[in-house]
Amino acid sequence: MKKSNFFKAVLGVAAAMLISSSVFGQVANNQYTEYDANRLAPTNIDYVTLRTGGSTTMGYYALPDPVYHPNYNLAGTWALTADFTWAWTLPAGVTNVTPALQPANYVELRFAGTGDYAVTVAETSPAAFGGCADATPTLMNVTVVAPPVATIVTADPAAACGDQAALAVVMSFNEAVPATMAGYAFAVSELVENIDASNAVIGAALVNNPIFVDYPMSGKLKTPALTGASPNYGFTFNTTALTVQNGQRTRYTYTALKAKDAPAAAAAGVISAISQKSDYVAHAGGADYLTYAFTDASIVIVVNPAPATGPIYYVPNNFAY
Repeated sequence: MKKSNFFKAVLGVAAAMLISSSVFGQVANNQYTEYDANRLAPTNIDYVTLRTGGSTTMGYYALPDPVYHPNYNLAGTWALTADFTWAWTLPAGVTNVTPALQPANYVELRFAGTGDYAVTVAETSPAAFGGCADATPTLMNVTVVAPPVATIVTADPAAACGDQAALAVVMSFNEAVPATMAGYAFAVSELVENIDASNAVIGAALVNNPIFVDYPMSGKLKTPALTGASPNYGFTFNTTALTVQNGQRTRYTYTALKAKDAPAAAAAGVISAISQKSDYVAHAGGADYLTYAFTDASIVIVVNPAPATGPIYYVPNNFAY
């Protein structure tokens, strides 16, 4: 029979004195936090990005019973009482890929596709403690979403005549996560060049700014600058004033790039808050955070000087004189 709630509560008070009050103090890695205090009917959702390649592996801890594991958070020892086990019940599409020599209350789960998954875990004591299994397993709801899709929505405008005002350029970010979790790391460069009638570049670039718009991984684009609602988010930036320079045709190119603090080997693309979180286990294994390519990465605007009308030529009056 499972020990009484009274017994558990009394001993739990004593054991709690050994457990940090910090939400970061419940597992051996302080980057993990409590998923939901309501074990049986959680209202939170763990959002995970389906990584390029078709699956994502995430790590989870189950907090051990403080009665049986009173030294779990004592002086950073994270000691578990021997022979206790944690049974994870997994739906189709989820597999346990936990490496060897991991703590008994830790698991790595691999999600093979997008969708909603209900995962439960129950702690079981060894025979020396009665071989009791928790009859009310802890529930976690996981939603695996497609990677973020980012694009420059504003189309290349028709070539303009003369100086133009700055242009508002609209970008979109498609990701099925709540607005409170939507955040995007990327940059936009600005290149200004003089070009000839055949669009060949004349001389050196007039402006070559690799970071015209800057949202690094450490400071992602979020609300209120990010607008809209799941899954369709938007962002607008303004170009510089589009002026004809040096009396020549002038081309302005704005290109979406990876964030300045993205991995050096990563291709141009966006990193979202959820996709970065979803790379946690892979990144710890030596892989870098993934970027997801922009579907349309640039906008090009050309402003042309008005042609200078030359003198008129005619057959002179004295042609036959």
